Amino acid sequence: MLTIGLEEVHFHAFHGLYPEEAIIGNEFIVDVHVTIPGTHPVDSISETVNYQGLYNIVKKIMAIPQPLLEQVVYSMSDAIKHKYPEIQRSVVSLRKMNPPMGASVRNSIVSLEKNY
Repeated sequence: MLTIGLEEVHFHAFHGLYPEEAIIGNEFIVDVHVTIPGTHPVDSISETVNYQGLYNIVKKIMAIPQPLLEQVVYSMSDAIKHKYPEIQRSVVSLRKMNPPMGASVRNSIVSLEKNY
């Protein structure tokens, strides 16, 4: 198996349940890892998953405000699998930094792991 990923991709986005989150937004960090068969050496970008393509998917979805982080990670996972059908496993994690909950919390996290 061959794993390709992006770690700690930073975005300012507007996901969240509370009205102020739609106005001021928050800082988010995304991690994405995908696994494809690794039965032979890769000689061409067409034989693997282009991490620039992964970034473009994540960026596009992060630009669409959603009330729940769960919705965001499911959208990312589905879009990545659609673009790269050879993927056998994906893990998408989304951290909201300093979530507005009246407590000192570094981040909340939602992580979705799928085997295909």
